[in-house]
Amino acid sequence: MHVDLDAFFASVEVVLNPDLKGKPVIVGGDPSKRGVVSTCSYEARRYGVRSAMSLFEAKKRCPHGIFVHGHFDLYRDYSEQVMGILLELTPHVEIVGIDEAYMDVTDCADQNGGAFKLGQLLRRRVFESTKLTISVGIGSNKLIAKIASGHAKPNGLFEVPAGQEVAFLAPLPIESLPGVGVKTQAFLNREGIKTVSQIQEMGLDQAVQLYGAHGYWIYMAAIGKDNRPVETSEQPPKSIGGEETFEKDLSDSTLLQEALVDLLQRVYKRLRSHRMRTRGLSLKLRFADFTTITRSITFVNHTNDYLYLKEEMLLLFSRVYDGKSPLRLVGVTLEKLTDQYWQPTFWH
Repeated sequence: MHVDLDAFFASVEVVLNPDLKGKPVIVGGDPSKRGVVSTCSYEARRYGVRSAMSLFEAKKRCPHGIFVHGHFDLYRDYSEQVMGILLELTPHVEIVGIDEAYMDVTDCADQNGGAFKLGQLLRRRVFESTKLTISVGIGSNKLIAKIASGHAKPNGLFEVPAGQEVAFLAPLPIESLPGVGVKTQAFLNREGIKTVSQIQEMGLDQAVQLYGAHGYWIYMAAIGKDNRPVETSEQPPKSIGGEETFEKDLSDSTLLQEALVDLLQRVYKRLRSHRMRTRGLSLKLRFADFTTITRSITFVNHTNDYLYLKEEMLLLFSRVYDGKSPLRLVGVTLEKLTDQYWQPTFWH
């Protein structure tokens, strides 16, 4: 699977301020000053606004656009939350950007009713937890999944069944292939090559004869061949966490504790999947005015005892939360992880 957050920064701004929904939101800052567009909503893209465009040009193309400076710390928080949801489904996740990741779901697709149903589950979980939408592409390899997610945008799911890669790619414009940039596209167009099918019909020998090593890559991409694995981090995680942003700010301690327990269950599941133990736990509380506090505790020994972690988390929450201030987000992180069995000593 290839997972792509839709117009990520702009979408987070809409979550923070629902009044922006359906409007041309442009993240980048004051258009009267020098700067570039970080990203923009799909409503702004209809006017030709694009990432990396100057703010001056963006204002010229979309005079009624709503320009915001952005909350980049919050974007990172939301990204970590989404990636955590992916990791709850499988440890085989390759994060390639703040808003993009590949997943190898070979081992978990069947138990979830197949890849398509798993994609539906993933999209639903992300939206329920963050109110953000994702586009998911499903294919037999990374190249096909990446192109498929583009067909799913925005807020969709698109699967290319195994064996149908060539037929799927054939009618697409040549620039649809990852790696075919502006210069390569212009060169191939001058040669009269505009669709992927023309490369497919050419055959490997002719492609290499005409375009050398690059011709080999283009032909293999044109027939949907890609042997790159999903590359997960070789290093064990140093921490495992999760967050939940509420649709409406909450101040009910019982509901907040229920949300924290649900988060801990999800985080604990990932801890177990990594066969790790934890010696620390931290809580994140974000208030209605976006003020954020983080409080941590350290245990005497490493542990993977869920009931103990739950008790300590709720005790910490009772000490930190005043019981009345509205919260818009809560987070739980297990820290100081080890994949070694912890033998208590007098020195801890």
